Amino acid sequence: MDKQSYARYLLQLMDEEVDSDESDIEEARFYGYFQMYMPDGKGIEATFEPLEDGHAYLQKVLQIYEMLDPNDFSGPAVPGYFTSKAGNVPNEVLVDYGRQFIQGLKDLLLECSGKMDVEGSVDYLLGIEEVRIVPPGSIDGIRQQYDPEIYETIFDIISEQTEYDEPIEVLDEAYYSIACDYWISYYLQWHRYRLNGDPFAAYFELYRRGYSAIFSENRLYIGS
Repeated sequence: MDKQSYARYLLQLMDEEVDSDESDIEEARFYGYFQMYMPDGKGIEATFEPLEDGHAYLQKVLQIYEMLDPNDFSGPAVPGYFTSKAGNVPNEVLVDYGRQFIQGLKDLLLECSGKMDVEGSVDYLLGIEEVRIVPPGSIDGIRQQYDPEIYETIFDIISEQTEYDEPIEVLDEAYYSIACDYWISYYLQWHRYRLNGDPFAAYFELYRRGYSAIFSENRLYIGS
């Protein structure tokens, strides 16, 4: 199945009409696609059935439904994104996830060092001074002063490894709209990039516990 055939298949799942003259269905049309299956993910398996590696995508994406609270969907207003309430997680557990995340990114950069210039980003990670837990509500202010280098390098690596004609690329905006977070999107699609390890696994563990992690001022800040 090619990319456009897959797009038409997905639109049928969405009960949307497909114009026979519409030859190029864009990724933006599927923004918010996964929200259609909230809160339990029932029926989501059909999304990946046409794909040869569909089971791998399915197993990853099911995790975002497991983190939802069905009670949040019983009233007139329902969540628009996949978010989890912050639990009572000990700081040492959060710090450990932060350190695992830093190590995972180091391993990824070293894997790619033979074909890309990642030396500056490796040095940045080696120079991280602290994993700091911040009070609830303060992480968004820190986010506005993030250190861009590591984010830009990871984006370049993913771009280099992406086959843009693959059918799954149709869901690029849908994956981003899960949490408006590229790194969550990368985690859920990781096997498509044909790279070793699972560097965003620890980042996802923080996310589904209701926390964010931001590189800023040579530290990794974690907060809810």
